[in-house]
Amino acid sequence: MWWCSPHRPGRAAALALALALAWAPAGCAGYRWVAEGGAPADAASGPVAVTAFTNATLEPYLGALLTATLRTRLLEGGVPVEGAASRRLSGRVTAFSDEVLAFDAAGLASHRRVVITAELTLHDGDAVLWDRKPAVVSAEYPVTLDTTRNLDAKDRALEEAAIGLADGILLDLTALTALPGDGG
Repeated sequence: MWWCSPHRPGRAAALALALALAWAPAGCAGYRWVAEGGAPADAASGPVAVTAFTNATLEPYLGALLTATLRTRLLEGGVPVEGAASRRLSGRVTAFSDEVLAFDAAGLASHRRVVITAELTLHDGDAVLWDRKPAVVSAEYPVTLDTTRNLDAKDRALEEAAIGLADGILLDLTALTALPGDGG
């Protein structure tokens, strides 16, 4: 390779540059949600404890999916997630549906939509900062004759809906930190 050639001046610098470029994407993992012209939600807003969402539906793993997605999106958005924080976000999945949106010429379903309904509450100690009752998110997915592809498409739609819910919560938390009179 050209940077290892003994006849090339500056090969050590070129090797160092190549290694630095290989590790550069790891430094981009700290993206934050920022309101236009505003500061990012950060540690000044305080950490949040996210308790495991309860699942009152028959759809398996839905509470775990929403909890994990929410924790990840909060961390990506610059909101610290800690188990013992005074601000505590709790959620309960109250309804789930997987409805047919469209049919093909043969009368078979061609598109479906998953709809998740949840109740969310943000506490600070004993005080309730906000309630989202109900919080409804949905996502659509195509249907084929292949059952495995349909299950994969449904899983992607569930993940998309979970991200939509988490992003809405992140925006609400960011708005709470930007209330007038709190120095921001």
